[in-house]
Amino acid sequence: MNRVSLKIVGASGQGIISIGEILAKAFKRSGYCVFGYREYMSLIKGGHGSYQIDVSDRMVRSSEEKVNILITLNHHGFEENLNDLKDGGIIIHDSPSWDFSPADEKLLKKHNITVLYLPVGEILQKIKAKPILGNVVFSAFAWSACGRDTDLLKKMVGEKFAKKKDLLEQNMQAIDEGGAYRMQHASDFAIDMPHPDDKWSDHLLLTGSHAMGLGIVHAGVRLYAGYPMTPSSPLLSFIAEIQNETGMAIKQAEDEITAAQMMSGANFMGTRAITATSGGGFDLMTETLSLDGIIENPSVFVLAQRPGPATGLPTWTAQGDLLLAAFGGHGEFARCVLSVSDSDDAFHLVNDAFTIAEEYQTPVILLTDKHIAEGIYTQKPYDQKKTAIKRGSLVTNAAELRTLKSTDRFDPDVPDGISKRWLPGSEAATYVAQGDEHSADGSVDESSVNAIAQMRKRMKKMEAMKKALPEPVLYMTGENGNVELSPKNDKLDLLVVGWGSSIGAIQDVLESKALQGKRVGYLHYQYLWPLKTERLQALMDMAKKTIIIEGNAQAQLAMLIRMECGRSIPEQILKFDGRPFFLNELTTTLSSRMK
Repeated sequence: MNRVSLKIVGASGQGIISIGEILAKAFKRSGYCVFGYREYMSLIKGGHGSYQIDVSDRMVRSSEEKVNILITLNHHGFEENLNDLKDGGIIIHDSPSWDFSPADEKLLKKHNITVLYLPVGEILQKIKAKPILGNVVFSAFAWSACGRDTDLLKKMVGEKFAKKKDLLEQNMQAIDEGGAYRMQHASDFAIDMPHPDDKWSDHLLLTGSHAMGLGIVHAGVRLYAGYPMTPSSPLLSFIAEIQNETGMAIKQAEDEITAAQMMSGANFMGTRAITATSGGGFDLMTETLSLDGIIENPSVFVLAQRPGPATGLPTWTAQGDLLLAAFGGHGEFARCVLSVSDSDDAFHLVNDAFTIAEEYQTPVILLTDKHIAEGIYTQKPYDQKKTAIKRGSLVTNAAELRTLKSTDRFDPDVPDGISKRWLPGSEAATYVAQGDEHSADGSVDESSVNAIAQMRKRMKKMEAMKKALPEPVLYMTGENGNVELSPKNDKLDLLVVGWGSSIGAIQDVLESKALQGKRVGYLHYQYLWPLKTERLQALMDMAKKTIIIEGNAQAQLAMLIRMECGRSIPEQILKFDGRPFFLNELTTTLSSRMK
């Protein structure tokens, strides 16, 4: 794949995100596919962070480890990021007094790296602009180094500051000066960009949190209750930003317990409601999760993963909460666990989560992670017509409501464990919904016979869900979509198994030259609990080798697979340093495992 990668590094508060967003939007509008990735420390200001964008004329779903252009806003970029450059790369900086060590000089020469000084302060002084416009100067210089015309940057800035004439003029001057300085002092140095493709121009450019927020709106959610906790906070912020347009009720609760209770109560009353948190917050929500299990209340929890335990690495990514989602809470009850993978199913799986929750009257945990929540995706416009809102066995017809008996609500004799549900205040018989073990009408009943009957009723829903959930999706080298293989005729050199945000790097590897001529399949799980393993086992029997890829230290999906069907996957590629899988490292690792 022909791609170009840029990384902006510096301290939080210096404008790293501003430069990254300007360039990402400009490349997308120019006809490129863009993927963005952020790293930052858990500090309000300061620390060392980065914003990387990978640009291609073809679909790009992951980041490379090394980049073509490094824009460093302070000297720490020289200390931390020199090894991040590809051969022939370019450094753009504003540190005139910096002296490279002999070792660094040797490194620059070895990899043919060009160092370009950009006197941002002098340029801003010349046009009498404030330091904040240094971001625009850097963006214009880098844009010019990629051989792009500054007219597009001017158009974008014009749209943003159309009503602020003073700011608009200074931004235009900053763009002119940044581009002119590059042409005057560094015209010999340019990045060879792939040829743009107009098909990307009408795509969306959005984060995983934006995608999930739009999915929440599309699913008919009327209440979002949450408490800020990275990496779920961007979702709360986005939902709050569009509140006036959606009319949705947004509540920042005093803590995660209250947020979960508000969400649970709203769903009990028939309003689709959702809450989102991270691992530590989800720990606090599990009492409500268990309550929803026994009162058979539809509820949806978004669990945005980050490394733990405790505070862990709060601004980094992980896939370490799968077991927490599958088994968190006290006692045994039915639940479903789904995991989004990218900006596409971050939108679509929200409605699936509510459909499952209402169909089976059970809690659903929707997993995401920091890499998805803050990753920047080039996304095909969503099909907003194919999603249907389904309410399961919710009774709303007046005539049917009048025929209901109190004992219909928790009737233990229903074949699939799914009994009639109706809303408080309906013209129907009343029932009790409380956290003690109860009889068919919800009244407290601690007898042995009743306890067994009610537990069996609730757990029957797990089997019903398992039968209904989709199988994991198979991708093959050279093929997209859900591929069907014949056990009699098809053999695989390698079967890769994974879930969540790992899919981006894995799919990019499948399309790389490194695996050409090899029969490699990737089986991707979105529906993780209850777990379906029939297709997995059939594919394992076809494959010379099976490898599982996970962003955790224990291979948690592999543990669930072994528990569910007894099959072990000893070959594992695990990563748990807070970073996602990068294209190059995964290409090298998978290629070496096939030898």
